[in-house]
Amino acid sequence: MIDKRKEALKEVSQLRKYFQNNFDGWVLHVSDFALCEPQIEFQGANMSKKIAVLGTGANGSCVAADMIDAGHDVVMIDQWPAHVEAMRADGLTIEMPERTLRVAPRAHHLCDVATFGEKFDIVFVVVKAYDTRWISELIAPYLADDGLAVGLQNGMTVDDITAAVGPSRTLGCVVELSSEIFTPGLVKRNTP
Repeated sequence: MIDKRKEALKEVSQLRKYFQNNFDGWVLHVSDFALCEPQIEFQGANMSKKIAVLGTGANGSCVAADMIDAGHDVVMIDQWPAHVEAMRADGLTIEMPERTLRVAPRAHHLCDVATFGEKFDIVFVVVKAYDTRWISELIAPYLADDGLAVGLQNGMTVDDITAAVGPSRTLGCVVELSSEIFTPGLVKRNTP
């Protein structure tokens, strides 16, 4: 058990370095109970990773916008039709205390997932905790065999994600982000 834990911590350390190198300003926190025997290999910066952000309300939109702004290949998927249509028509605006970020995302309705021909290397699950299980089952066929589903939520829902995609393709995180959305396509982010 100690060897497995050491290996898992080593792999989490690699993942943390990957996030630091590729997602400037992000902090990755991993709790002991979130270590699910990950099989993660990241070889430095790789801008060609296909990324999906599943659940692009306030926090999901902020996460996706930061990655898009950094040049990553990101698909945004949400269940609020007005928000998706606003992003398609006018882009996504994130208003922060110090600056405003505007990006032109590839936004999709939840029902569009069934039409996807691509698989994702990383899927960030950023939905409410009670939606985690079914949304993880929905996206599982679109996660690459060596892909990673990252639960980036207010509650630790790693068990629900693990049940859908398996322990070697699951990582639970804690997000340090405060934001709100009341107008489709416009997010107020309270933290930098």
